[in-house]
Amino acid sequence: MLKNGFLFGSRLIESGASWIFAPISWVWGFVTHCKNRCYHHELLKPTRVSKPVVSIGNITVGGTGKTPLIHLLAQTLSHHKVAILSRGYGKIPDEPMLLAERLPKAKIYIGKNRVALAQRAVSEGADLLLLDDGLQYRKLHRDFEWVVLDDRDPLGKGRYLPWGYLRDSPQRLDGADALFIQGDHPDFPQAIGFKLRVARTLNRSGTEKEVLRGDPVGIFCGIGSPRRFKKTVSDLGADVVAEWILADHQVAREKGLKKFIDNAKSLGASYILTTEKDAVKLPIGLRLSLPLYYLEMDTEIVEGKRDWDLWIAKIERSIHNGPHE
Repeated sequence: MLKNGFLFGSRLIESGASWIFAPISWVWGFVTHCKNRCYHHELLKPTRVSKPVVSIGNITVGGTGKTPLIHLLAQTLSHHKVAILSRGYGKIPDEPMLLAERLPKAKIYIGKNRVALAQRAVSEGADLLLLDDGLQYRKLHRDFEWVVLDDRDPLGKGRYLPWGYLRDSPQRLDGADALFIQGDHPDFPQAIGFKLRVARTLNRSGTEKEVLRGDPVGIFCGIGSPRRFKKTVSDLGADVVAEWILADHQVAREKGLKKFIDNAKSLGASYILTTEKDAVKLPIGLRLSLPLYYLEMDTEIVEGKRDWDLWIAKIERSIHNGPHE
């Protein structure tokens, strides 16, 4: 499913009409099964590096909270030299840019060949490697496998893309060291629960703003879970009078953005809100007809805090003692 077609594909899946893609889904599942079996039986072997690797990934498409969790982990271990290995998507890699802004002590490496990135990071002094969206990237050995579940639909309708949301087998969850989920889910009581909360509302120059109840606003975003963003804005008390939903990772081009903001202004919006991931792709000083702000989010462990602390301790030991065999 093409990135810019994700919203259309999502509507098809939710409506039930995506059954027409069942043959493609079966091929996806078969290829995924063969790949996983090859690694399970060591017909294919991942490359090891001399520093511990934590993989953070998921089995479905869409926003599950991988980036906020990576941020929390890197922030927690910021007294070490942390490297983040990211595939990056599109011409402007939004998630690595966001992490780079929020984690000045961490070093971000972007590229398709994350084995090469890992080797380079180790040669440049990294103590710990975080493999962003790493579940499907099995070429690099990982010492800790963390999987983030979608709390709304953890198993992605039980069908592979493009019939459902799965991009990997649910059986991969059995081999995960730890499961994470926003909030909680009755089918995964063992998962560590986390939540995102708005820390500040800022513009690209760093000026903070208070969102007041009843403020008429326009919103736009290009993320995997736009409904979650809209709910966050509504929970702040703002009145959403206009919205512009882009595909995940899609850049808000200046011409389209200005057109949307002019329309939002005509509908009574007093300012525009977007996500931090979308804001980092916009140039500072962009002239618009309304002020534009983004929500800076923090991540908090709300369930399984003891398990979280135990995993942090295990990673610390791995950093000091070297990755286990």
